[in-house]
Amino acid sequence: MGWRRGDEALAEQIEAAGATCELRPMRLGAAVHLQRSMALTDVVQALASRRAAHGGDARAVIYSSITAALLQPLRRPHAIRFDTIAALSRPGIGGAWQRRRERSVLGRADLLLPLSEVARDAALAAAAPARPEAIVLPGVVEVPDSGASDAPEATAYAANPEKRGLDVLCAAWAAAAPPGARLVVGGIDRAGALRWLSRKGVPEPPGVEFAGVVPRERWTALVAGSRVYVSAARYEDWGAAQMEALAAGTPLVTVPTPGPNVALPLARRLAPELVAADSSAAALAEALRAGLALADDARASYAGAARRLLEPYSDEALRAVVAERVLPALLEGAR
Repeated sequence: MGWRRGDEALAEQIEAAGATCELRPMRLGAAVHLQRSMALTDVVQALASRRAAHGGDARAVIYSSITAALLQPLRRPHAIRFDTIAALSRPGIGGAWQRRRERSVLGRADLLLPLSEVARDAALAAAAPARPEAIVLPGVVEVPDSGASDAPEATAYAANPEKRGLDVLCAAWAAAAPPGARLVVGGIDRAGALRWLSRKGVPEPPGVEFAGVVPRERWTALVAGSRVYVSAARYEDWGAAQMEALAAGTPLVTVPTPGPNVALPLARRLAPELVAADSSAAALAEALRAGLALADDARASYAGAARRLLEPYSDEALRAVVAERVLPALLEGAR
């Protein structure tokens, strides 16, 4: 869902700059059932992306992930947009072929469009000795209109419970939440959450609502109205959910999640006491207590500072980057 929104925003930015843009989504069809491991999932998605791009007559092509570019024929000119690289996100044997393949894929690109400086530096190191041009082009972070009147004290997201650290999140909430406080967890329903927690030996904590898939407008309103947004993620490719919370002015309580996580340094600048000392439930519980105890004036000050830090991620700012840097660099090779 996040990538689809990002693709739509980029297409609008390209068109605002005076160029035309056609979105070509990949279609998995029956192959969706073959996604049983990291290695096979990337094969299935890379082949689907190759089919989606076939037959186009565009002056330039942008692939919206490294996976989408892994099995493409050489097209000139082309760019690759990505939040992370396989060398960071595909450890172990399950990512072996992707890590090997991405070195040449990155090296032959005409333009790299990483979402962060960390992803840019990692990609250029992987592509060496080739030195493709790289322009950092983050995603648009939208500011919600207002918070929901029935918002809980805390919100969190756990569509992938292992990656999002649902077990750590629930253990921390059980330890830190005051009586009667509510935590709404999006992206996973109660049955799926309880199965996961049972495997991890973590009991269901009081006051938690597993909301499943929530319509976007409703979800952003819940986040904007909550006192804190909580993240126990074990790895972040970029940190979209946390960035959306910051855009809403909602204090971010988080573990020090590794990865090309742009939200973490911002959270540390805004309120270091809300960033846990480590990724344990006990450390997150301590940060959560501090976040829930923030006075209204402190929360208002946090919100103002967060929105100023996120100005470079506004649609207006990114339209300028696309028009003044991205399109000239990409279309220069099409002349």
